[in-house]
Amino acid sequence: MLQTLPLVLYILMVEVSIGSMCVLVFLDWRNEVKRGFLVSYAFIYLFLTGLTYLFQQNFATQSLLDSFAPLDKAWTGAQSLPLLLFFLLMIPYTLFLLLDKSAGIDGKVEREKAVAQGEKVARVSVVRLLRLVSGVATVVAGLVTLFVLAMIFRPLASTIFGGVFTVASFFAAAFALGGVMTAMWLGHWYLVTPALSERPLLFATTIVLVAVFAQLIFSFLIGPGTSFVDQPAAPSSVSAAAPTATATTPQGAQVKPKGAPVVTPLSTNAIGWIRILVSFVMPLVLGGLAWKLVRDRSFQSATGMLYLVVVCSLAGEAMARGLFLMGH
Repeated sequence: MLQTLPLVLYILMVEVSIGSMCVLVFLDWRNEVKRGFLVSYAFIYLFLTGLTYLFQQNFATQSLLDSFAPLDKAWTGAQSLPLLLFFLLMIPYTLFLLLDKSAGIDGKVEREKAVAQGEKVARVSVVRLLRLVSGVATVVAGLVTLFVLAMIFRPLASTIFGGVFTVASFFAAAFALGGVMTAMWLGHWYLVTPALSERPLLFATTIVLVAVFAQLIFSFLIGPGTSFVDQPAAPSSVSAAAPTATATTPQGAQVKPKGAPVVTPLSTNAIGWIRILVSFVMPLVLGGLAWKLVRDRSFQSATGMLYLVVVCSLAGEAMARGLFLMGH
């Protein structure tokens, strides 16, 4: 258990960092949100990714991962470099965002006005070009990091094809978690700038719904996981001796027979169905309501729904990765 918790937290941090940054770059590319939003959350995600890298260097190093028998040792040494590269590429992207005063929807509107007035305006500024190039490089580095992480944990799947869907599930989880985090923050931005178009928030919410639905499909395709307490004991030709009272056993106390089954409050199957409810069903229902509310431009109510999706998604993903790691 103590060995599993750091890995669960590490996976969550990687998925949130990469997914959030990817969705932010997509929003920047679409040029439909405020520059202040892009700059603010680029710095926040840069800080989060830095924390993720420090966490990896202390709690998810190659030697620590190699001590977890089922993992793929061929990939454990390759995780640090792409994560560091992802973090380093975020720095120039954030700086170019800070330097480009025409980034975001305001700059787009000003350029359109200048063109309408007959002024000569460059189609793409050098700073914007450098920002978008660094943004694309950051996304690529993030996706490579996710792939390496997924390959490390791929052997935990119960079948060969389950391993393929396990890799895909890491990408879906990253966009579900990162998408809903960015959508929730973007919903707050609408509360102070209600005149913004609903298109970027609809875009982010749609990414979340598609990613969560993909997770649901992959969870059934991966195959069931089994925990140690549910695995049958290996047959033995030697029968267990009857328990006897010892000097350390109080008189009259019941001694648990050797090899007796472990009884847990909830079976693994029950926990798995709870995870499906929390991870997929509730986020899909609440996310669908949020999508409808955004269409109706009821941004405050939509943001409240997205809050609930964030809570459910994080709790469900933590539960899923915990079952995934502890069940093998």
